[in-house]
Amino acid sequence: MATCNGQAWIDAQLTSLVDQRRQPDELIVCDDASEDATLARVRAFAAEAPFEVRVEARAERIGATANFADAIARCRGDIIFLADQDDRWRPDKIAALAGVLDDHAPVGAVFCNGRVVDGESQPLGYDLWQALGFDAREQTAVNAGRSHEVFARHVVAAGTGLAFRRRFVPWLLPFPTLRSAHDAWVAALIAGVARVDCVAEPLIDYRLHGANQIGLQRFDLREQYEQAKQQLENGALEYAVSFFEAACDRLRAVPDGPQPGVLETYEAKLAHARWRCALPESAALRAPQVAAEAARGGYRRYAYGWKSAAQDLLLR
Repeated sequence: MATCNGQAWIDAQLTSLVDQRRQPDELIVCDDASEDATLARVRAFAAEAPFEVRVEARAERIGATANFADAIARCRGDIIFLADQDDRWRPDKIAALAGVLDDHAPVGAVFCNGRVVDGESQPLGYDLWQALGFDAREQTAVNAGRSHEVFARHVVAAGTGLAFRRRFVPWLLPFPTLRSAHDAWVAALIAGVARVDCVAEPLIDYRLHGANQIGLQRFDLREQYEQAKQQLENGALEYAVSFFEAACDRLRAVPDGPQPGVLETYEAKLAHARWRCALPESAALRAPQVAAEAARGGYRRYAYGWKSAAQDLLLR
């Protein structure tokens, strides 16, 4: 668990770990220089917890990705769960996800759905996978062993619902120096060398409270339009290039090599992202290129289909 100024929610999350049908063997908490009572609450919990709790308090802030990397490196168990400070786990989460890994040796990671709630834990009427656009077709692809094809479009394995085998840690670390990359990196890289499965049951309450570092919510059309503009302004395409450059480099270094087709898929995603970054400023020049890429299926395989094509055509 990575914490930072989470005193408003940390107690509920810690209590949900105690309430697990299969409790954790250990809890590693790395606190990123909290300025509120988060660290004191974690230490009070550690003194009474029915399982081992190890706390690392940082004096200077390093950010969520680096903080999670430190926490992961300190884990000793065979299966690692990532825990956000502001969510709440349902009592069967550890048993269900660990059960998938215990029963299926080829599976290297598994992730679950979640119920989206507000700051007062009231359901908002949709789930995490709906917010991510992870539909039934993609769920079938993941559970058929084609998670890398889905992750080339969007990495939908949110860290708060993810569990993976610790044996991958020496290869996963260090994380690339990218913003908020830890969960996407773990899922995309493990998909390169092992199966990644998904569990449709909502095993967490994913809390939207207005101060989330990454807030996954469902948008109407107007909000999607504004989000598409913001993505371009924030360098989302350049981020995709950097992410998949790093992923391809790491996969090429795997001693036994990645699974068939994975590197080729990620390299094609990288080429698509680079091509989008290089589109001309003139709409008249962009239009035939966008149309040709849409006809080739590039937007469908490596982005959000017609929405990404419209983003390139209209919002540049």
